Amino acid sequence: MIIILMITLTQSASIGSALLDKIWKTYPYHPPGTDIVFPTDEGSHNEKYQIEWWYANFHLKGQTTGNDYGAMITFYQMKTDILDNIETRLFSISDPATSMTYTNIQLGNLYASTDHFNLTFKNVFYNDDIQNTNTDVYSNMQTTSPAADQLNIDTVSIEQTIMENMMLLNTTQSTFTSNGYEDNGTSTNESQSYDHWYTKSDGHNLLPFQYNLTVSGDCKQDHQPMQLSVDMDCQKRPLIVGGTGLVTIGKNGFSYYYSLTRVSVVGALTVHGMHEIVSGIAWVDHQWGNFSNPNPPPYSLAVSMEWFSIKLDDNREILTCDTWDINTGKKFNQSLSGINFVNGQGNLELLKEYKIIPRSYWNDTTDHCIFANKWWISEKSKSINLTVIPVYPEQVIRIADYHPIIKYLLSKIFYNSYFWEGDCSVSGTINGQNVHGKAYVELTPGNKYLST
Repeated sequence: MIIILMITLTQSASIGSALLDKIWKTYPYHPPGTDIVFPTDEGSHNEKYQIEWWYANFHLKGQTTGNDYGAMITFYQMKTDILDNIETRLFSISDPATSMTYTNIQLGNLYASTDHFNLTFKNVFYNDDIQNTNTDVYSNMQTTSPAADQLNIDTVSIEQTIMENMMLLNTTQSTFTSNGYEDNGTSTNESQSYDHWYTKSDGHNLLPFQYNLTVSGDCKQDHQPMQLSVDMDCQKRPLIVGGTGLVTIGKNGFSYYYSLTRVSVVGALTVHGMHEIVSGIAWVDHQWGNFSNPNPPPYSLAVSMEWFSIKLDDNREILTCDTWDINTGKKFNQSLSGINFVNGQGNLELLKEYKIIPRSYWNDTTDHCIFANKWWISEKSKSINLTVIPVYPEQVIRIADYHPIIKYLLSKIFYNSYFWEGDCSVSGTINGQNVHGKAYVELTPGNKYLST
């Protein structure tokens, strides 16, 4: 009887632990210590805040080739006086086998639900025929500091061009459903003008923290189709960044911020003429707040940054970031409240005594910018010593390579017209134990190395 009782207690404890671990995978879910509530805050806050984005990076392996791929997708909403209701979508695929980064950047209309995660993006420029029209608009935009009246004329011209393109898109017989894009006879090219990222459902209710993403476009580098279409399933509770989900960015900016640090992924990828089934892991970020430069132009982020999302092979994750004043190069202390260290059970520890030190640099001769190309991340309490190295150096997202109108508009939103966003490897030790993993790193240009 004693043995039976012990077995019963052990089984009960195991079941109780499993239930406790999965109690977050339900809606509504309100983590303690934060104002963030799921699924409501997975939706759009654009009416209340200046800037918002939904972001994901991926580490994928192809089933046919066995090749590794990195990928990144971001949907932006920003309030500017350049154009109303025109948003931005960035998409890149990093291919270590070819040391090539393939990109597609679009302007369009972003339809975002306010009570749950459901994004549908309708491209303004959906093929080369439209992108190659009305390029004479750009001829009036060559001055870097146009007079106010000239800027107004240019803006009207751009708006007219985009509205003409939107009229072409609106001739399609397509509709939007609550959970996806429904094709009512549109051609293949037309259906590719829609991207969609949304919470899955069983037909009646949302499936908590399970998503579908489809994004596609023509690659700028080789003019072939590129696409990522995947199912996504969170394996850990959301990381409420900094413990409260409200972080300071720069001198006066703030952001609500949560991450989904380990998301299993399965689906298909198309790039440089190759189409194959892929699987792997993803990291998702969602931020909204007031942290862009309010003084036009440009309407860029008020800081430059080196941002790291690290997924270790032992089921732990690290989020950390250093930020600098974009004009003076002065470093801000305790970005994101330190290292956000997520253990195997999804629990958060904030580690304050950390350093991110560049160990080598790479000269981007195209845009004449110096980017760090190897980093040492250290922290005292857990004896963290990690080295992060790009899988190849040339992983720059070049907005300037795109249509003149896109370049013009995005240069008013982003500081400079390029940034580094790439797939990296991780190795080192934590508490004396060897660790390995993968990372995605984002580097934005600025005067970050003027001072420390």
